[in-house]
Amino acid sequence: MKKTAALFLLIALSVSAYSQSDNWYFSFSMGRSWPMGTFSNTDIDNNESGFAKNGFALLLDATYPVNNHWGFKGMALMSTNPVDRSWLGTKLETRMNSVPITVADADREFLSLRANSWMWNALLAGPVFTVNIDRVYWDFQVLGGMNVAYLPQQKLIYEKPANDWLYLDRNTSTTNVSYGFLAGTDFRFPITERINLKVGVNYYVSRAKVKYEQIRVVKQGATVVTEPLGDGSNSIPIEMFSGTVGFVYYLN
Repeated sequence: MKKTAALFLLIALSVSAYSQSDNWYFSFSMGRSWPMGTFSNTDIDNNESGFAKNGFALLLDATYPVNNHWGFKGMALMSTNPVDRSWLGTKLETRMNSVPITVADADREFLSLRANSWMWNALLAGPVFTVNIDRVYWDFQVLGGMNVAYLPQQKLIYEKPANDWLYLDRNTSTTNVSYGFLAGTDFRFPITERINLKVGVNYYVSRAKVKYEQIRVVKQGATVVTEPLGDGSNSIPIEMFSGTVGFVYYLN
């Protein structure tokens, strides 16, 4: 999050330095994010299921108005969504059984699952159309750019002390870079001459490729032998709806 904010400020300051006008306005907002479509799906037989739960979104943006209705906006978006560990664990266990490695009910205590939340940063830019309703501004925006997804780093481990081996299903990639697109609308309500309250909703789509491997680690005395059992990749559509509240600051 600190890196995202620093990068946003660097871009904003660089653009402002080359602008001949001081009518830029900047905003900071945060709120709730709701995964949609297959991103929130918990179907273990669907390779596009993201197992994502409701999370948090943060937006930093800068807008340069070209005229009374049109402007150009740059945005830094950060969002994080926890993973449904129960259903994700079921999927990984099903994948383990297909190797095949079967765990008896009495040995389930030797199974462990680790999984971080989905998280991504996006740098987006695009046009904004504004409607002025008395002293309230109603913005419509369509933005596109780069999305950097930090993958959940899911890991299923089966390690029974009586065995001379352990089973491991893990991600082999930590991040994925792709395109991201956002469409949304905001309302700006005046508080003071230079500060507005902003309430907005946005729809965001992107995609992340998750690579994984299944291995058996065999202990032969002081020697450890890794036996590949399988690998693959899944392309997960990222689809999110967010509602945020924040503040706008006008340079002029």
